[in-house]
Amino acid sequence: MNTTTQPETPQEKKQEQQGQDQEPPIERVLNIAELWSNILIYLNPKQLRRLRLVSSRLYQACTPHIQVDLTLKSQKNIDVIYDPYFQSKLTTSLRIVSIDQFTPALTLLLDECTNITSLFINVAELDVDFLQELLEYRHSHLKNLVIQSEGFVSLESIVETLVHSTATARQIQSLTLDIGSTGLVESDALSWTLFRSLLDTCVSLTTLVLSSVKVMDIPETLEEINPLHSTKAMFPNLVSLTMTLCDISGIGRIRLLKMCPNLRTLDLTCRNDIFLIECGESCTALGNIDQDMCSQLTTVRVHSRSNTEQEALLRLIGHLPCLEKLELWGLTIQEARLMDLAEAWSRNKVSLKHLTLTPKNRKLAKEGLERVLLKTCFSKLEVLDAYCGPDFILRFWNKETQRSQLPFLDTLRALHIRKEDAVADLEEGALEALNMTLKQLPRLVDLTVATKLEDFGIFQGMGRDPEVPLPDPRTVVYTGPGAVDWSGERPFLQTLVIGCSTEFFTHRMSDIPRQVVKRFRFLEDFQFT
Repeated sequence: MNTTTQPETPQEKKQEQQGQDQEPPIERVLNIAELWSNILIYLNPKQLRRLRLVSSRLYQACTPHIQVDLTLKSQKNIDVIYDPYFQSKLTTSLRIVSIDQFTPALTLLLDECTNITSLFINVAELDVDFLQELLEYRHSHLKNLVIQSEGFVSLESIVETLVHSTATARQIQSLTLDIGSTGLVESDALSWTLFRSLLDTCVSLTTLVLSSVKVMDIPETLEEINPLHSTKAMFPNLVSLTMTLCDISGIGRIRLLKMCPNLRTLDLTCRNDIFLIECGESCTALGNIDQDMCSQLTTVRVHSRSNTEQEALLRLIGHLPCLEKLELWGLTIQEARLMDLAEAWSRNKVSLKHLTLTPKNRKLAKEGLERVLLKTCFSKLEVLDAYCGPDFILRFWNKETQRSQLPFLDTLRALHIRKEDAVADLEEGALEALNMTLKQLPRLVDLTVATKLEDFGIFQGMGRDPEVPLPDPRTVVYTGPGAVDWSGERPFLQTLVIGCSTEFFTHRMSDIPRQVVKRFRFLEDFQFT
């Protein structure tokens, strides 16, 4: 029997179009799925659960946005599967804590929760057999996997279990391993071969997070080290790599970055130099090799406890053509070296949007940082987080024009100045310059001022005057000549963190509702340093 669908005739198409035209305009608008999706993303879970009960259309629209995060800490939590009102199909995230064996209830729960996309395993005494059985279960939608343990099981056995669970490993897109030390050197180390096998098996992996992992290098003679710089690109899907206090040599890090040519985000926390070379190879040669490495990187975060200036790392950062976000924590960096980086970025037309600079010795002069920020690579900066105070802002203030010379006034969204100065130690006019500068940042929403403030002087003239009541919404004019001008309330702060002196704590705390809450009507979070 021929079941081929016949094409619609022109008359049928015309009738269908007429039927659609006869629908009220509101119905045609409500049938746009993308419109519902863009609206519902702003609702919290409670609002979504209530809204989906209004009608069948809203039920269908809300269901994809409702996600249940289920945490299993005891048998009582597992027994929720026997509750007839439990929404197993809406469970997308499963956290297993302190459970290390399968029970009939857990088996039933895994059978019913078929839409799990994130699996979080945090068991102190993790049993490898339990982990293997859990990973080999039918997780057809699993994308994110986090495994944490206190070190009662070796890292190598956990990785081997994951590698052998091929079906699960091949579909994982995000993997986090945080395994504590067992106290045995041979069980804490992960061979380079097994590490390679992990990456080879997880073919869909885009995000890898490793914490306190020791990766051993391939045994090779010094004569064989040079060829490793030409390591082929083996894992093009990996776009985000985080390594926190991982024990891996500088050569090992170079080899790893060579194999991941499409990295967009690199986050490294190290006790020593990032690319420490112990084989006599010069930093200059290493810098020349690094020019073609990680050309797609847009975000670099580095936390280091090293006391030396990391020439190889800085060379790598200076050659990144797509860099947008840079965070340097605890590094020893000199003014001249930072200036060289800014000039290199400016020549290569790199435009940074986020800069976090908290040097180890905290001796980067205000004058040096001022000259650096005036470079064109920072002209569109959106986030500035630095160990400085109001004195630094004062250096950009022009008394004649009453304007700040900061090159990114129109783009800055977040300003965090974290130096905890006392007001008495500031230069004359520093707080006034900060106040006037903040008024000239129209897009500012996040502000941190760690200075130990004594009053609310830096907020005068910002936001809405707390003494002036809001317009009556029933009579207010929004358009035309007599319309209310809301732009005078800028900046519209959403988060605010300030320092607090003893004077402030003793005499000003009661004024916070009026001076902060009423002034910044869109404020969501307010804290003291």
